[in-house]
Amino acid sequence: MGVPKPMADPAFAPATADYQAIVDHALMTTRGVRQRLDFDREVDDRTILDCIDVAEQAPTGGNNGSRRWIIIRDQATKDRMAELYLSAGVDWVIETAKRLEGSGHQNERLMTGARHLGENISRTPALVIPTILGRHDGSGRPGLFDSVIQSAWSFMIALRARGLGTVWTTMYLNQAPAVAELLELPDHVTQICMFPVAYTIGTDFKPTSRRYRAEDIAYFDRFGHTRTPSGPGVVDEIELKAKPNDVRAIIDQLDSSDRQRFDLEQVPGGSRLRLHARVDADTDPATALAEVRATLDEITQRFAT
Repeated sequence: MGVPKPMADPAFAPATADYQAIVDHALMTTRGVRQRLDFDREVDDRTILDCIDVAEQAPTGGNNGSRRWIIIRDQATKDRMAELYLSAGVDWVIETAKRLEGSGHQNERLMTGARHLGENISRTPALVIPTILGRHDGSGRPGLFDSVIQSAWSFMIALRARGLGTVWTTMYLNQAPAVAELLELPDHVTQICMFPVAYTIGTDFKPTSRRYRAEDIAYFDRFGHTRTPSGPGVVDEIELKAKPNDVRAIIDQLDSSDRQRFDLEQVPGGSRLRLHARVDADTDPATALAEVRATLDEITQRFAT
């Protein structure tokens, strides 16, 4: 085991507002970058290795240093990786992006970015694949992954701090055996994902608005029990094979109270509906949650008939 190189003390001490602002900004603006990767600007080996050094400081299960990082620089190898990437399903993504172009579909931008990356991935200065020694046992437990996911995320943040970017890609794993053969990976090594690494065109990335608030998805002591500024509440959710407009039409027919709030979003294959209910002091949370679930069941039945 090597000794990490000494670090200078940061300009701001932990637990100060300035330190918190910098760390939060890095965490909230490290985006998956597809369309703003600078394929023409070289990235030196030392920068990538420094980011891996940072990533290796992430906590791991059993303090086990079993990650191995594959850095692909050779152009012929990148060209072959691009072929495998396309054949793994990205060719379908490219065709879908072409169909959605100009449609205004909610996935148009995502597919456009994926298309751009798929068509240019061989031009990326480096492809980085984090791997881990061992094979998952298929038990459903985190197993191997609890010692690598956090390191891979730290790698992304380290890139961001240096003006680089990447995107977490896994579709290529549909061709994992061919990739393993190409890169001469031993049988006991598991690939996790692939990072196309490049400097970004500009660094002005911002937090996304397409996330739930913590108050809506953090549950206290029991699943579905929330705490909001207005007091305790409960929430449950369903997914429906129906368009959001059709779900909204059903919601509008319900006799709901001012204690309830519906959140509706489009998801692949249909809609996700969340129902929140405020729990008053004289209301049993379990009873309130049962009422929420009964309402969601009624909506589900409407679409089943």
